[in-house]
Amino acid sequence: MTEPEHGTPEYWAKARPDAAAVICGDQVLTYGEWNEKADRVAEGLAALGLEPGDRLGMRFRLGIEWFVIQRALQKLGVAQVAVNWKLTADEAAYIVEDSQAKGLACNDTDASAWARHDLGVLVTVGQPAGGVGVRYEDLLDTPVSTPRFGPLMPALVLYTSGTTGAPRGVPPVDRSKVKDLDRMLRYGASLGSVPPYPDQPVTLLTLPTHHGAGPGVATAACARGGTVVLLDPYDAQKALELIDKHKVQVWTAVPTMLLRIQNLPAQILDRYDLSSITAVSTGAAPVPQSLKEWLVERLGEGVLWEAYGASEAGMISYTAPEYQLSKPGTSGIPYDGVQIAIVDESWNRLPAGRTGEIAVNTPVVLSGYLGRDELGEDTIKDGFYRTGDVGHLDEDGFLYITDRIKDMIVAGGVNIYPAEIEKALVQHPAVIDAAVIGIPQDDFGEQPMAFIVAAPDAAPTEADLLAFLEGRLAPYKRPRRFEFVDELPVNATGKVLKNELRAPYWKDRERRV
Repeated sequence: MTEPEHGTPEYWAKARPDAAAVICGDQVLTYGEWNEKADRVAEGLAALGLEPGDRLGMRFRLGIEWFVIQRALQKLGVAQVAVNWKLTADEAAYIVEDSQAKGLACNDTDASAWARHDLGVLVTVGQPAGGVGVRYEDLLDTPVSTPRFGPLMPALVLYTSGTTGAPRGVPPVDRSKVKDLDRMLRYGASLGSVPPYPDQPVTLLTLPTHHGAGPGVATAACARGGTVVLLDPYDAQKALELIDKHKVQVWTAVPTMLLRIQNLPAQILDRYDLSSITAVSTGAAPVPQSLKEWLVERLGEGVLWEAYGASEAGMISYTAPEYQLSKPGTSGIPYDGVQIAIVDESWNRLPAGRTGEIAVNTPVVLSGYLGRDELGEDTIKDGFYRTGDVGHLDEDGFLYITDRIKDMIVAGGVNIYPAEIEKALVQHPAVIDAAVIGIPQDDFGEQPMAFIVAAPDAAPTEADLLAFLEGRLAPYKRPRRFEFVDELPVNATGKVLKNELRAPYWKDRERRV
């Protein structure tokens, strides 16, 4: 590639070199600086042995350095393996090894913990000279012989644990193997229009980069030559301050973030001018109808959008502003190029109004997880992927999600997998068995709760178990409540009946997810 693709940082470095691409606190990265720094880092990474087709783990909190390094990888044709910065070193190292990544780039405050892991190439940010790995700051000093160009869309490997508790990678779409290019193009155009972005938009980014949504927001803003304003850690009042200060137009936020704004005192809410906002998009967790109504009243009728998707199938459906109040509780209609079916256990399609499992056919449904066999007909059939979610379609084709077959917990838009927690708990010598469920939590939507069967004559406490989980599980995965029971409810085959455990906590709730 000798000319930049339209919408890439390389393109805007020529067209708008002095325009702000990223703002983080008092730091401003222009498009010209972004491209120049990415060229230098790419040159340095190439000298370390990274080549097209390789993968590199990316473990970052929001910061300008993530933008530079991920762009350098796109210039090199290297896929990014998204690694949650909240994971322990052992958990993160597993993902790097499982994905066969050539190493890891991170902006950990203290990177010394990586010294005991053989990760390959380790790139650090903000570390003292002489520490572990290669410093990002030193890569910036690499002289550039030939400018590089990369595609706009990043090659991104996302990790999801499914129901087994063992993290599995969802590989990036191989566009050379796309059978229906027209469908893919229509799908991409549909995604790009939801929510609608103005030219050169100012976008607030509060989502992490280890999900598909965070990089997606950054890419959408870049494609239009816009400015991305970063906020991490999230603070509701600070978000309002940044919207007011930078005249933010587009913001994608999980419901928890919006709920925290709704709960601010009126005198704080009234302090900030939000009239610049043209679109707020939310999803990744159930959105209370009361929150939707409040946002419509506060921001206007044409602002709120909602989206539903899955790592294994991409984005599935969206709800436009005009349906937020007229179709209460809906998750919207499918994007162009997407088909949604409601099926029973035998893959029979159910008619409108009947509840069953949601199966979807999108242009990006995976055929198998990274490094593993292709998925069988219990998961994929005739191009349709079983999402594990339960719902129905109404007569107008609008999707409603009411429950979840899989045990996954969604807390503040973050997926938590009970099997992984259970596996860690039963390693405790005083625990015979454990079952973890999600229970309602007003701020985060759900939180994990553990039912513990203790060994005879043992009396583990909540404090004992939490101390045991330190270093084994990231803090956000640890149960917030424990209940000690004599036995767990099981069916004839010995499978734990989690519906029975969940029932008392979700009783009187409209949605059970």
